[in-house]
Amino acid sequence: MAFDVHGEAHVRNFLAAISPWESGYLENSFTYVATRLGNDFVLAQGMLWLRPFQSPIPLTHFESENVRAGHFKLSDVGKTYREVIKELGEGYLTTPHGTLLFPSRAASFTPLHPAALQSQSRLNVLKITGAAQLLSANPSVLDWELRSSPIPFDTVQELLSEYGLGGLFNDFITVEVIATPVMGFDGDECRITEDKAHIAIRLAPTLDAKKVSVGYREINPGTTVKRGSLAGSQFVWTQEPERQVGTFDLAVSKAALLHCYAIYNGVAQTHWFITDPTTSQNARRVVVETFDPGLTILTEFMGRPRGKSYDARDLEAAVAWMFWMLGFSTVQLGSTARTQDFSDVVLVTPQGHLAIVECTVGLLKAGDKLAKLVARHVILRDRLDKSNSGHLKLLPIMVSTLPRAELQADLEQAERLGVLVLAREQLDQIVSRTMIANNPDELFQEAEKRVQSAQEAFRSKPETEPELPFEPEQLGVQPADKPAT
Repeated sequence: MAFDVHGEAHVRNFLAAISPWESGYLENSFTYVATRLGNDFVLAQGMLWLRPFQSPIPLTHFESENVRAGHFKLSDVGKTYREVIKELGEGYLTTPHGTLLFPSRAASFTPLHPAALQSQSRLNVLKITGAAQLLSANPSVLDWELRSSPIPFDTVQELLSEYGLGGLFNDFITVEVIATPVMGFDGDECRITEDKAHIAIRLAPTLDAKKVSVGYREINPGTTVKRGSLAGSQFVWTQEPERQVGTFDLAVSKAALLHCYAIYNGVAQTHWFITDPTTSQNARRVVVETFDPGLTILTEFMGRPRGKSYDARDLEAAVAWMFWMLGFSTVQLGSTARTQDFSDVVLVTPQGHLAIVECTVGLLKAGDKLAKLVARHVILRDRLDKSNSGHLKLLPIMVSTLPRAELQADLEQAERLGVLVLAREQLDQIVSRTMIANNPDELFQEAEKRVQSAQEAFRSKPETEPELPFEPEQLGVQPADKPAT
C-alpha cells in the first residue's frame, strides 16, 4: 500500500518546502489515538510534530481494552520523520507499544495552515487521510470504557485533547505532519522603551544565524510607514542549551508600533508586534489600560479555566472590552443575575450593523450555547426586518477560550449555520490588533466573508459510529496489511 501519484507529489512538495531548515527539527514526536480493529489496533487520529524545541505535551501512554493513545519521540523507535511518513504511506506506524494499522489513501500539502496564520505563525502541514473514520465526537460506548479505566477520561474528545490532537476529524482517519516554525520572537523580551525597540529572536540551535533576517514596519500615527530589514549578522547572538537568542536595538520614533517578521533563508516564519506598554496609537486602548495596565485583567479573564474562581461574566466583560477597543459600540445584556439568559454581548458598528455574541470557556455546544445563539439570531433578524431595519446586517459570533483544534468537533456545525467562531488563537490576535485604531465596519465585512467562505466549503458528512468491536472489513483492510514485527 502506498500513496497514489498525487499523494506522492504532495509529500515531495512538503519535504522540499521544509528542507532548507529541516536540520533544525531536533524534537520530533508523534501523538495518536487508536482503536481496536479485530485483533489489532488502527490509528483513529495522529499528529507527527516536527519541532526545534521541546514539546509541551508529556510523553505518556494510555491503553484500555479497545483504545490506545500515546506520545513518543521518534528517536524512541529509531526512526526519522521521513521514515515515519514512508511507513504511513505503506499502511502502518511503528510505536514503542506495538505496530498500528493505518490504511492510508491520500496526502495533501498545505503550506499556509489557516489555524497558524491566526496565531501569527506559518505552519507547513502534510495531511494524510485514510479510510472512513470509526470514532465519533458524539456520546458512545467508548466513553464509558474510558471512564472505567484506572486512569479515567470522560470522553473520547477529552482523550484527544489530552494528547494535543484537538477535535476529531469526522470523515476520515487522519494524520497531520506539522512542521512548526524554526524561528520566532521572544515576546517577554521584545519591547519599545522611549525611542528604542529591543528585538529578541530565538532560533533552533543547529541552524545558521547568517541566514536569519528580520523585516519590520515602523508604524507612526499620521505619518508614512517606515520599512526596513535587519540581517542576522547585525544581531548579538547568545548560544543557549536548546536555542540561539539574537538581540538588536533599533532606533524608532516615540509612540511607534513595530511590526516585525522573522525570516530564515528567505522564508517568513512568524511575525510579531512590538510596542511601548506606556503608549498606544488607539485612544480606546489607552482608556482601558489606564484602569487595567498591560491588559492584565482582560488577559486573565480570557485565559482562566473553569474552576473555583471561574465566573462566566468575567469572560463576557473581557470580550466586551476587547470589541470596544476595536471601535465597536458594545452592550452586555447578560451581565446580571436576572438577565443571564440574554445574549452575552451585542456589538454595533458605526454604520449600524450588529453582531450578537455568545461566550464559553468550553465546547461550542456545551449548555446548548450554540443552539441558543442561532435561535436568538433568527428571532432578532425577524424583528429587525419587521421594524424597517432590514438593511442592517446581523452576524452571530461564538467566542471560546479553547484552542481552535479542540473545537474541531463543533466547528463544522457552527460554521455551516453561519456562526463566526473565535477561538483562543483569534482572541490573542484580536487583542494585538487593538494596539492601533481600527475601522469596525471593515472588520465586520471581513468577518462576513469568513463566514461565507466557511459555509461554501463544508459538505454533509456522516456522524454515525459502529458498535464495538470494530472489524477490519469496516475499513476495507485485512490484518495481512500489517507488516511483520
